[in-house]
Amino acid sequence: MTTRFLDEEIYNNSFIKIKTMKENPATLSICATPIGNLEDASFRLISTLKEADLIIAEDTRTTRKLLTRYGIKKKNMLSYHQHSDAGRISRIIDLLKSGKTAALVSESGMPAIQDPGYRIINECIRNNIPITVIPGPSAALSALVLSGLPTDSFLFVGFLPRTAEKRKEKITEISKIPYTLIIYESPNRIERLLGELILGLGNRRAALAREMTKLYEQVLRGDLGYILEELRSRTVKGEIVLVVEGSRGEQIKEYTEVEIEGQFIELMGQGLDKKDALKVIRSRYDIDRQKLYNISTKFRTEK
Repeated sequence: MTTRFLDEEIYNNSFIKIKTMKENPATLSICATPIGNLEDASFRLISTLKEADLIIAEDTRTTRKLLTRYGIKKKNMLSYHQHSDAGRISRIIDLLKSGKTAALVSESGMPAIQDPGYRIINECIRNNIPITVIPGPSAALSALVLSGLPTDSFLFVGFLPRTAEKRKEKITEISKIPYTLIIYESPNRIERLLGELILGLGNRRAALAREMTKLYEQVLRGDLGYILEELRSRTVKGEIVLVVEGSRGEQIKEYTEVEIEGQFIELMGQGLDKKDALKVIRSRYDIDRQKLYNISTKFRTEK
């Protein structure tokens, strides 16, 4: 199925539906679920899950743990994930049209955020099926407020592309954005990503959050280089949210040669070779190429 953007007429019709929800109760409830600690489930979430005729779940095993925790008896559950075909959406829409009520849940957090649930929401809007939201936990927003970085403007980036070329293009695309960046990554790829971000963005302030709301919740704050160095001496588990400072715009114009030398020592100590260290420093400082090269001759070329 090709997902199409909704036209103005469909959105206007949807608005009419929202205004008359008391007369026509929502058929699909978009439910935010705990991101780790099951005690974060709201009263409204629990009652919605109990009352729904159908639960549409990204991961049925995770959802069953939540149902068991709150004594919700076995429900009619239908899986829907990124590999589900168009036929699964058609079946869901048919059930909703027949008068069934459904709760849409992701593996954790808010459905449709880095999650295929948006396709179901899109089709419900296209078919004038009433929807509502049961707000709650969000890994992205939780990490943002824990980071200590500016929250007035932020950009949710999510997972970067898997291929190196497309990932580099994406990092270049976000490098000039002045908003705080929120990025998702897995433990086995986080060190590689941190190195690529240092090259593409410079050694910005950042915070890495993992195991949020759980017993071993951890937040590492510092610059990207510091976080990379810390991770190399740790075993990292659990999904990771990385929050990175936005672009400051102008390059640093006032500096000393000692400061530039310190940058070389720090970056090469983090595993970058001299060529990559030159790129990072040049991206942060308004420095003449020849002057930077002359300073770099003081350092050995190998890692």
